[in-house]
Amino acid sequence: MPLKTTPDQAAREIAAIEAALRAGHPGQRLPGGPRKGAHVAAAEVLGVDASSLRARVGWPGQTGRHARDHGLSVDWSLDHVTHAAAARGELGTDPVLPGYAIKRVSTQRDGEGATEREWVTQAKAPGKAAPLPPGHVVKGVSRLLDGEGRTLAEWVKTREGMSPADMVAAIREAFTGFSERAEPAPGPAAVEADLANVLVCPDFHLGLLTWKDEVGANWDLKIAQTTIDAAVARLVDAVPAAGQAVVLGLGDLLHSDGYDPLTARSKNVLDVDGRYPKILKAATRLMIGIVSRALARHERVLVRILPGNHDAESAIAVSLALALYYEGDPRVTVDDDPGYFWWWSHGATLLGATHGDAAKMADLPLIMATRNPEAWGRSKYRQIFTGHVHTKTAVEVSGVTVESFQTPIPADAWHHKQGYGATRSLTAITLDKARGEVARTKVNVL
Repeated sequence: MPLKTTPDQAAREIAAIEAALRAGHPGQRLPGGPRKGAHVAAAEVLGVDASSLRARVGWPGQTGRHARDHGLSVDWSLDHVTHAAAARGELGTDPVLPGYAIKRVSTQRDGEGATEREWVTQAKAPGKAAPLPPGHVVKGVSRLLDGEGRTLAEWVKTREGMSPADMVAAIREAFTGFSERAEPAPGPAAVEADLANVLVCPDFHLGLLTWKDEVGANWDLKIAQTTIDAAVARLVDAVPAAGQAVVLGLGDLLHSDGYDPLTARSKNVLDVDGRYPKILKAATRLMIGIVSRALARHERVLVRILPGNHDAESAIAVSLALALYYEGDPRVTVDDDPGYFWWWSHGATLLGATHGDAAKMADLPLIMATRNPEAWGRSKYRQIFTGHVHTKTAVEVSGVTVESFQTPIPADAWHHKQGYGATRSLTAITLDKARGEVARTKVNVL
């Protein structure tokens, strides 16, 4: 009686057979074909007897002892040589050929019902799904089914991107050693309770890399953190102490949304400084710094990080990280809704925001009214903030002001070459519950 193999031995032998199949050795000996089959080739590598190996791993159409003892079997769909020979009829027509399945059986009977002739139609059996190309995720799956719901063919559409598992791994790497929680700090001694300061954080593009000789300014991850933090400090010091602050990220907090330096939709190549987890961690720490500065001048702080076309997934990760960090702080609320729009009421003002790469500015007032009918009816002042274009623009539609904001960053190489460029700045808008916008504070970034 043969000795029972271990699971490790079985796995090694299965892997050796599959490697031989990939190298072009057939699973069955073919008439006039290569003399060395997969069993012989694998046996030479493993230093075992080929006949014994064949009994343990099986052959096309027949499982071996490894399947019975350990639930392990060879993926014979890798056997392209045997499949090609079967398709040419070199293995005969006895059902069922390796890699094939019976598709249809037709029978001719005599007058007494006895079988006279029988025709068997075979078709290639579906094999294991091919692995996705590196850096791709599944976009959609289409299947061709027969009348009984069996899959006859399958088409898998992919796109470049990060799978949920890859995103989780990147987030874990980014926040290694970053498990502390915020310690609640005392609020300011006195505030104007009816005021709210909206600290607009448009298009920070953390991770952007520029060269002074090419675009007129050097910019990298370290420069961005230092420059933006200093500008926020000046901005927060200049606004009135208020009951409410809103730290509003208008999208594109990060320059890239993963390890590949490309925009997700257009596949534009980006100049990126640093590995993705490093940038993700820097973005989170920068936002924590902004919230901390806001807490020193406000009784309460609301945080909303909108996704942009550069960071649709990373913005969600940063929001979740901030929500966990401030979980025990009663003065901080993190709105981690992953949606593309944000709506908020402060007294008589209805405020909206989105990145600005999707709906047109002129269409946003109707979207605001449609999605917020009750808040729209209660409001007297209505404003919508956008980013994306990196410049100051504004339109007024049906009494709703829609505007975009300048950013604190320089133009990248592509925009500089196209002639784009604008004053770099940060802005805060002060809202009064009864009177709407009552002040605006701007800090230029030199």
